[in-house]
Amino acid sequence: MESSLLVTKFTIPPKPQNVVPRVWLIDTLESSIPHHKLLLLSAPAGYGKTTLLSQWANSSRMPVVWLSLGEEDNDLERFLRYLVAAWGEVQPAVLESPLGLRLSAMMPDINAVLPAFINLVNSSTDTIVFVLDDYHLIEEPAIHQALTFLLDHLPPALTFVLAGRSEPPLPLSRYRARRELLELRTEELQFVQEETADFLTRVMGLDVAQGEVARLQDQMEGWIAGLQLVALTLQRRAGGRDPLVISGRHRFIADYLNQDVLAYLSENMRQFLLQTSILDRLCAPLCDAVTGQGDSQGMLEALERDNLFLVPLDDSRHWFRYHRLFADFLREEFTRRHPEEVADLHSSAARWYLERDLAEPAFHHAVEGKNLELLVQIFNRYVNAKLMAGELRLIKRWFDLIPAEWIAAYPPFALAQAGLFAYTGAFESCLHCLDEVEQKLLPAESKDRRQQLARVTAVRCFMACIMNDLKQAEGFADRALRDLPEEDLGFRPGIYGALGDTYRQNGRWQEAKACYVRALDFARAPGIRVQSVHLFGALADLDLRQGRLHSAADYWRKALACIQDRENWGRLSLPVIGWVYIRMGELLYEWNQLQEARDHLSRGLERAELGGDIRALIAGCVITARLKLSEGDVNVAAQYLEQARPLVEKAPFADWTSRFERCQLELWLAQDKLRAAVNWADAMQQGGALEQRPESEVTHLAIARVQIVKGDLPSVERALSLLGRLLVVAGVEGRAGVQAEALALQSLAHAKRGQQVQAMTSLETALRMAESEGCVRLFVDLGLPMARLLQEAQSRAVMPDYVEQLLAAFGANHSGSPQAEKMLLEPLTAREQEVLQLLAAGLINREIAEQLIISAETVKKHVANICDKLDVSNRTQAAAKARELGWLG
Repeated sequence: MESSLLVTKFTIPPKPQNVVPRVWLIDTLESSIPHHKLLLLSAPAGYGKTTLLSQWANSSRMPVVWLSLGEEDNDLERFLRYLVAAWGEVQPAVLESPLGLRLSAMMPDINAVLPAFINLVNSSTDTIVFVLDDYHLIEEPAIHQALTFLLDHLPPALTFVLAGRSEPPLPLSRYRARRELLELRTEELQFVQEETADFLTRVMGLDVAQGEVARLQDQMEGWIAGLQLVALTLQRRAGGRDPLVISGRHRFIADYLNQDVLAYLSENMRQFLLQTSILDRLCAPLCDAVTGQGDSQGMLEALERDNLFLVPLDDSRHWFRYHRLFADFLREEFTRRHPEEVADLHSSAARWYLERDLAEPAFHHAVEGKNLELLVQIFNRYVNAKLMAGELRLIKRWFDLIPAEWIAAYPPFALAQAGLFAYTGAFESCLHCLDEVEQKLLPAESKDRRQQLARVTAVRCFMACIMNDLKQAEGFADRALRDLPEEDLGFRPGIYGALGDTYRQNGRWQEAKACYVRALDFARAPGIRVQSVHLFGALADLDLRQGRLHSAADYWRKALACIQDRENWGRLSLPVIGWVYIRMGELLYEWNQLQEARDHLSRGLERAELGGDIRALIAGCVITARLKLSEGDVNVAAQYLEQARPLVEKAPFADWTSRFERCQLELWLAQDKLRAAVNWADAMQQGGALEQRPESEVTHLAIARVQIVKGDLPSVERALSLLGRLLVVAGVEGRAGVQAEALALQSLAHAKRGQQVQAMTSLETALRMAESEGCVRLFVDLGLPMARLLQEAQSRAVMPDYVEQLLAAFGANHSGSPQAEKMLLEPLTAREQEVLQLLAAGLINREIAEQLIISAETVKKHVANICDKLDVSNRTQAAAKARELGWLG
């Protein structure tokens, strides 16, 4: 419903069923717009500004972005967000641009948004037109300033068209002097006599003599709305009456509408028009709710058929509005005739919107209806959700519209103020506000006193969670949940979500998961659409701790679905969005779905950079570096790690520090810098460095990997000891992913010691733990030694399907051919390739050393590395295998 309603703001109004074609004006627009940066249609109500623009826009060869403005759009952030959302209706790629990404997040940096707008326009070669209809309703100076900035920096390919009743407060004289402004005012917009004749005879179906047309043209001076009023009167008048005379177009319009329009309508139609005049937009179900009748669809169809000032807002003709002039008249007339009904009808509209979770129009009508009970319902239900979505300006505007005495007297409003203080970091003011509310409630005898006190306690729970005071948070949560009704949608899900975060922060994983699941049970809660992204992400992280990759991926996909839900546009932060894409990319990488992983990581990094989120940037750079290493692109991998390094050095994220260091280790190994890796591992095992790190299993695994690659007996023994302790702890904690990785490394360590049986036993156990989750890179990233073990497992028919899949990921067909074996071999460094060429030419170590200007001892180490990588035992075999593989020229 919300999407359906908002799309009407972005939709070019469809052509009326009968309309006078304004060919010369349309041609003027089409030919002149590309040569001006601003086109202004300024005239009083009733001169056909919107109708003309819709005729032109529906036939133009240029892309037209349409935005219908309302009084509610007097907020710069909201205005820009709608402007870009409307642009996205015409060019969807805009929503994925840096501009679209910035505005898709809550609380965007406006100082960055406006230059991003200009940059995006500059990158486009297509002419595009932005139509802002009813711009006279915009009064916010910040919007006029922003539009002026855009106009002053626009390239020739873009034009703004502003339509309104008055001249906008923009530097128009400057644009006139530069010939950048095209103006169409009353004189150009009014009907000429031929158009008046066409309108009266063809559109309105009247038999009007040429002399009468000329007289009406002279009286009305081409005022289109006035001609329509005359035509409606003539349709209803019996023949033979005196000629119709109208003068003082605007002074007597209300009397005229009363006497010559409303008076000729049926009582039912007249009542329908007056009662529905309180609505800014109309659809049949809403009108039924307001009028208490069931025939609104027929009424709307009759109004449109009779050209009675009804404007369709979408092609399906589901949503409409009254012509602005007619709506103003109807509202004033209804208030004059039936002042006692106005509040009740607004309340009916508020209830209809509230039932459909449309908080803002519900609030507007509740205020107009002075309905305290509905306002309390709206605050109890939506304020937490709005605060979580960062809609702080909206809540402040709500407070500006509520009578001050209500805010002081009714706890729900004071609680909302406390929440606003909490979300803006004014914690002392929040607690002070809660104390005041509690003092008022304790001696009270109202029937909802207990429930209101429970809400106070709930906010105290939120504050305790912010302070990471788990014991106090648990106490407040127990008290609040005991007294809040089960159907409470405003506070219960918030308590579970906040408590889940605090449990997670304190390492109490099962309690955290239980709270997150309970929060998601409140599917109807208004805030759950926004909060669920965080809840799904938290559950995914918890599943990853247990090695449940598929379940984690399901949660990340649900989070992505929430992000991509149009109704969440502008309600989530860029860091959150980037984080979800990056972590989903991590899982796709583990499954070796590299193209999909690359796409997700790219999207995530772009959002993390725009949002300035350090943690997401570290994660994205580290995972992307791993991906680049898997592709053999060592230089680019190094660049990503260097991008992350300064962030890691100043960030307090111990888990991502460990993962950065492990990726750095993998890079050193790929660069043949074993000494750097060994030095790092030695340093990490001194001075209790490991014990000071929370979540240190990544570091333990990295150290074991270095010791195994180093390969001497003491190092391998240390690796086995370290892995043994890690397996015990991971088993107790149910960390299946850590267990599988530790077992894979354990199999490599046993193989280094020549313990083939133990190596196969550890490998098979690792495979059985990893197969159900589809792990691939866990094994493949261990390189050639693991490939050899997997080939051995294949020869023994150990889990043949899974092993075949893993070997395929190494890029070989495993037929035993030299080409297949070559693809599985660990590549030689540049220096090793030089040594191999000279070795194959028959030079001894001393001769090679002299030719390469290195020591004989260094040559000896290179020869040992070459033999190890080629899986041979001496120089002669190395030369023979290199020739077989085609490595020698």
